[in-house]
Amino acid sequence: MKAKEDTIKSVGLSILYEPDQPTDTIVDIVLVHGIGGHPVRSWKYQRNRVADIPKTSISTLQLASLRKRLRKTAPLTRSNSEPLLARELQQFSSTNTGRTRNVLVKKNSAKSSSRLKLIDWAAAALDGEHHEDKIEVYWPLDLLPSSCANASILTFGYHTLVVDKKPLRLQDDIFAHARELLHELANDRESRGVRGRPILFIAHSTGGILVKELLRISEQDCDGALKDILFSTSAVVFLGCPHRATEHAKLGDAVRSMASVTLNGIDSNDSVLQNLSGATSVEVDLGRQAFIRIWNDYNFKVKTFQESLIPSFRLSALRSEATIRRLASFIGDPRENAETIGALHGDISKFSSSDDPSYQSLTNALFRYIQNERSRRHKLNTKETECLAALARPHFSLSETHPATSYPGTCLWLYDMPELQAWHHRSDCNKNKVLWIRGESGCGKSILLRSLRTRLERQWGPAGSSFIWASSAKGQHTNSNGSMSFPGMGHETSSLASLYRSLLAQLFLQDPHLRNTLLSLCKRQLQSRDAGCDPQTLLDDTIIVSFFGDYVKQPKIETPTRRTFIFVDIPDHASPTHLEEVIGRLSQLARNSDFSICVASAYHPELSTANAIDIVMHLRNADDLLRYINLNFVGEWEERNRTVVRIGQKAGGVFLWAEIIVNILNAAISEGATPDLIEYTLEEVPGDLHGLYEWMLATLNERERAESLVLFQWVILAAEPMRLNDLFVAIRLTDSDPKEFEDFGPFAALRVGPPSSMRELRQLRNSEITSDTPYQFHRWIRARSIGLLELKSEQARQGGEGEPLGLQRVQPIHDSVLSFFLSGRGFACLSSAEGVPAEDFVDISHYSLLRACLRYLNMRDFEHIGQGGHAQSPGGGNKGVSSSSWQRNVLDQRQLVMSSYPFLQYAVDNLLYHMLTPRFYRYFLPQHELFLVLSANRFRLWRRWTSLMGISSSSLSDPVVTIFASHSTGPVAPLLSPVYGAIYRLERVFRKLSRLSAQKVADKLMSPILPIPPSATSWERKMEWTPHTPRFKVPPTLRLTLPPPVKSPVKPGQGRSPNKSPKSPARSPGTASGKSPRSPISSVMSLNNSPDKSPVKRSPITGQSRIPMKSPLKSPGNSPTSSLAKSASRITMKGSPMSPVRGPLKSPLVTEMRASDKIGVELRSSVYV
Repeated sequence: MKAKEDTIKSVGLSILYEPDQPTDTIVDIVLVHGIGGHPVRSWKYQRNRVADIPKTSISTLQLASLRKRLRKTAPLTRSNSEPLLARELQQFSSTNTGRTRNVLVKKNSAKSSSRLKLIDWAAAALDGEHHEDKIEVYWPLDLLPSSCANASILTFGYHTLVVDKKPLRLQDDIFAHARELLHELANDRESRGVRGRPILFIAHSTGGILVKELLRISEQDCDGALKDILFSTSAVVFLGCPHRATEHAKLGDAVRSMASVTLNGIDSNDSVLQNLSGATSVEVDLGRQAFIRIWNDYNFKVKTFQESLIPSFRLSALRSEATIRRLASFIGDPRENAETIGALHGDISKFSSSDDPSYQSLTNALFRYIQNERSRRHKLNTKETECLAALARPHFSLSETHPATSYPGTCLWLYDMPELQAWHHRSDCNKNKVLWIRGESGCGKSILLRSLRTRLERQWGPAGSSFIWASSAKGQHTNSNGSMSFPGMGHETSSLASLYRSLLAQLFLQDPHLRNTLLSLCKRQLQSRDAGCDPQTLLDDTIIVSFFGDYVKQPKIETPTRRTFIFVDIPDHASPTHLEEVIGRLSQLARNSDFSICVASAYHPELSTANAIDIVMHLRNADDLLRYINLNFVGEWEERNRTVVRIGQKAGGVFLWAEIIVNILNAAISEGATPDLIEYTLEEVPGDLHGLYEWMLATLNERERAESLVLFQWVILAAEPMRLNDLFVAIRLTDSDPKEFEDFGPFAALRVGPPSSMRELRQLRNSEITSDTPYQFHRWIRARSIGLLELKSEQARQGGEGEPLGLQRVQPIHDSVLSFFLSGRGFACLSSAEGVPAEDFVDISHYSLLRACLRYLNMRDFEHIGQGGHAQSPGGGNKGVSSSSWQRNVLDQRQLVMSSYPFLQYAVDNLLYHMLTPRFYRYFLPQHELFLVLSANRFRLWRRWTSLMGISSSSLSDPVVTIFASHSTGPVAPLLSPVYGAIYRLERVFRKLSRLSAQKVADKLMSPILPIPPSATSWERKMEWTPHTPRFKVPPTLRLTLPPPVKSPVKPGQGRSPNKSPKSPARSPGTASGKSPRSPISSVMSLNNSPDKSPVKRSPITGQSRIPMKSPLKSPGNSPTSSLAKSASRITMKGSPMSPVRGPLKSPLVTEMRASDKIGVELRSSVYV
């Protein structure tokens, strides 16, 4: 909707154009003229108009003032940042003889042309006295709506009264008009309901002073509609506006000169003109300084245009006046991208047509700004959503263990630092540096980082700023070579990928160039993969790390968001190599962008970088630490202050250490401890945080340490933070004595034992847990963890209502507790085993957790799962039965079962994680033993596990592919990398299990929980129920069943046979006696439910029947390490022994059992192609 030219008000705000659909409007464009201008005439082009050519007659007073301001000792020269000044090339003649006066004009610099154009203004004036084809173009109304169809166009006008070529006194100056525009614009936007819509200001001449004053006043407003004007400012375009002083004149001189031109030649030395234009006011300089600061803070776009027309008159003072205006209209910041327009000062805001190069330069800048705002409103399409899903893999992160706010009266020292102020306001040389907060573990870095984020969100959140929070994955450990690994892995799983994924995923929403680049990358990866591959696996960790390195190297990274704050929290257990890599990448990102980046990490004095503001926290927070101790320590004796100072000195800037010690001392004082005892305890306590944890755990007795060991194994090594109810069941299923795994090696993890029930599990008394209530179990956790573990509610952290106690998750109180146990120091002080390396103990712990998961899936309570019959569907077998409805019913019932049993969801989802995390299983997976466990009792464990994952044997998709696709994200995804080869060994076992279990169904396939409805036709039934024909023929002599037992006497020196008598029942580990007398294979064989009537000599490692060997596999003199090596050497692959298999497999695993007179039974795994 366009307004008519005659309806535009000369004073106030007028709407020139609005799109037909209000929802299509993206920005508001507001035009502001200079003093003495008009909302129409200042922007209207007239073809025969030559008013800007001054007359030859100039007053003596004005000429003298010009000569006085121009110092003869400072001749006009060419500056590196300014256009070339034209030499005085004139041709003079008298007016009577028709001799012309010429003007040299520099063409538009947008085309990078330095050629000058000669224009005969006198001839144009003589020829255009009475032109009848007068052309008028009011471009804000005639041209701009077509160029910016998605913008609402407004203009603001104000009067400057002049009588006899002199301005009147006692009228509003330029600063009063700025306040008028601010209030009128705020009220208009409020009435139209467009508050928050971006604003583009276009100012001409002294109108630039008005816009700067408007932004300064808006910044001073606390909140409301006036503040919204500053928050909504997206860009400011200056057309010949005064910005700075030059080497030839002051800023006030340029202001007077511009005001004199827009007021039609009024003497610039007029005192009233100087007051109205603000040439002599201090507010002009205040507005200039405030504008630079506001520009740096809010990071809106700025574009400047300068006049390039050089008049060549007999009086050089006029030419110098134009030069002063042109030089003053340049801010001097490379971000402005200054351009020139081939016109005098009065005509720089007037354009003849849409083909005018100057108009095109202006509209190109406006188009870029509107596109930026459109990008901010961009909604992701389907392909972009898939790309984002492949980039940001879902993962579970620990909750914040401390409140976001700091202790009262602390962290205030940070905000008074000049370095932080420079980083915050992006001033001086620190605006493109990283704010690096580092310190000892537990000194409060994360609290300070969150406090800074909260403070900035309150200040910059209403301005539309973006806040990005990223951290390395919790629960991961950094190796000495700088790579991040999952607990107990000890192998290269890129830690940088999780951090870079988080950063790229959040920048993906606001950076259009990043979106397009990642879409192209996903398209190339999809073309190089198979058609049925999971889109979430397109971007692996290697690609992400490489892509982020290329992304930060771009010359200039720009986003539509005006201000972006990035906060990165790096765990304390990150190695120096890992930390150096992250800091280097982030500093490069800060250098090439306008992002304000803040990083918190551990203190490594050997690391430093030039592009960072370094703040060592434990050296600066001494006052905060003493303030906290003084407020919380309850001692009331005379020398209390000395005790407070002693605690602060021994803390060494570590807040967490001081907090724990103060709580311990306060508890002792409440129980009647004397000052001498307090002093003695304070001297006895170690000064480092890990030493303090070890000192606290040493107070437990032997039985409590064993129970605490199981508790910390699950909390520290679990794939995700466990819920309280799940942890209760998991601890009941876990053995507290790791000696069994030391004696029998990794294969003891597959000793599942006979199935039990939930009732038997509740009656188990392997600990002090005598009640099933979550409240009492929580009290037990606090006692066994010595306060190092806590409960966290995800819903309460997100602002919702707290979860029930049983659904809350257990996690360490601080990241230092995690690093304490992952370093091996924590497990060593709880374990009774001596001399076991930390990495080996973590592997042993995962064996124990794996067996707990298998035991739970083998319980009798789940007999109905995977054993469903073939009952009729609800439709009674009619053809109208909806397959989708039946599938939804199956899914709902499966979810009901998973949510009804605690720990069941965790056991199903993370079985492979605990299986592949130990180094031995990851590289040398015991394929035969795993097959026996999963296939026992008519594939009971296999069917239960796949059914609970939602995999139906009736599905047309490959169940093995479905299993790996369901584990393509999460903690187990890096373990399935082809580097280790475990995925290929698992594929062989799973394909064999899938094929054989399908054959046992006898042409009828089972659903996960409910039976599948019958097909409509016999052809469909045949296509759906026929098992897949194997592609490779397997020799019939090869089998996976055990050979007949061979009787063999026990030779002296070989020790007692594990199964000496079939009458001795196998006892499950963790019974009331707490002992584990069962044989290494009895638990595996008990799955078959077929009693063995004859004594059989069995291997203590594999549990297989064998002919007695002359040299036992494990003698009393062998170490557990040699036992593992020997058992691993018994499994060989065709080709190079024990080498990871490259490429996809083409046949299932075939295992052959052969009897030999010399070496007993040899287990071989062969691949038949």
